[in-house]
Amino acid sequence: MKKLTILFAVFVLGSTQIFASNDDPINSEQQLRNQIAVLLESPEILVENDTLNAKIEFTLNGEGEIVVLSVDTKESTVKNYVKSRLNYKKIDSEIANIGSKIFRISLKILKPRA
Repeated sequence: MKKLTILFAVFVLGSTQIFASNDDPINSEQQLRNQIAVLLESPEILVENDTLNAKIEFTLNGEGEIVVLSVDTKESTVKNYVKSRLNYKKIDSEIANIGSKIFRISLKILKPRA
C-alpha cells in the first residue's frame, strides 16, 4: 500500500510538470530581431545604388541594452546610422536574459521607389 501511494504521488507530480510546460515556447532571439528591425526602420539615408548592405555584430549588457560591437559596411553613413539607432538602446525585459553572446544580423537598405 505504501508503494502504491508513493507511485501515485510521483504520477501526480509528473503530470503537473507536463501541464506546466509551455507548448509554444517564445523564441527570444526572434523577438530580439524584431525589436532591432523596429529600431532600424525608416532610415533617412541617400541610397545611390539599389541597396546598401551591412553586417552588424552586437551583444547585450547586464542592463538589457544593445551594445554594437561592429558594423561591417563600406558606407560610413550606414555605420553611423546603425550605431546611433542601436547602441545602448534598452530592449524588453522578457528577452534581456538571453545571455552574453555575440549576435550577428544583416541589414539591407533598399533604394526607395520613385
